[in-house]
Amino acid sequence: MKHAARMTVLLLAVLLLMTAMPARVLAGVSLYPVPADAGFFGGDSDFDFDPGGWGDSGSFDFGDSFSVGSGGFSFPIVIIIIVVVIIVLGARKKGSGGSSSAPPITTSVVSPQHSTAVADQVRRTDPFFTEAEMREKVANLYTEMQYAWASQNWQPMRARMTDDLFSQMNRQLQELISRDQINKMERISVMNVALKQFYQDEQHDNLVIRLTARVTDYTVDRKSGQLVSGDPKREKFMTYDWTMIRSAGLKTPPPGEGGKSEVSRNCPHCGAPIELTQSARCEYCGSIVTAPEFDWVLSSIRGIAQQTI
Repeated sequence: MKHAARMTVLLLAVLLLMTAMPARVLAGVSLYPVPADAGFFGGDSDFDFDPGGWGDSGSFDFGDSFSVGSGGFSFPIVIIIIVVVIIVLGARKKGSGGSSSAPPITTSVVSPQHSTAVADQVRRTDPFFTEAEMREKVANLYTEMQYAWASQNWQPMRARMTDDLFSQMNRQLQELISRDQINKMERISVMNVALKQFYQDEQHDNLVIRLTARVTDYTVDRKSGQLVSGDPKREKFMTYDWTMIRSAGLKTPPPGEGGKSEVSRNCPHCGAPIELTQSARCEYCGSIVTAPEFDWVLSSIRGIAQQTI
């Protein structure tokens, strides 16, 4: 009860402070957790949104707004404030003699049987779809994404995700660059990839995937090399829900000679070979080509759980 009361008092104090601040001050405020990992999902405190309380709807969807405008602050900012308060209270509790070990993660596990059943569901409309190829695709994409983030070269991700997600994550990366900070991602290991849900809408096939990875995540100053946040000696176990999409009606091509399905990167409008650039325009016919017209691409990310050891 005392813990809840302290949290309530701190939350009210922060809200009152922000309400009293001039709009010109709020307009310059930028909040994000550090250390970041690709997309600012990691943090200094562990979390687990899946088993209860927040639920899936309480996870940070990448489409949420984190900006503060001149007219006040948006609802997601309130959520961030609550998280900040919880982090502060947790740090104080550890400093007062409590255990500093990470709490056990109780995130629900997607069983192999369930993952296989989802793959069977996809194959009802796409006979050559395979669970193994999708799991390999997602594992490789996660690793490539973290390396692109750490090297601060986001362009290789252009053809691997939707335009909106690419642009949002690129803006966040530019924020790190503007601060002269580098988010280091090391010892990356994808531990498990499982198919969680498949559904279709008018425009896309949607495949939700539960991904668990182990990574060392810390941020350094670009010029001095000094540690800004995180700990290069500690590892994080991260759990995400990824949503992969592709255009409705697109099918997995038959396996080639190597046994894998080869995706042709030709313009779906004129058939010419194409390289997806940031403009996403076919240089032969001038048509705008989006990544989902070729293959499965990453559409959204939810940070589900983090445990630091």
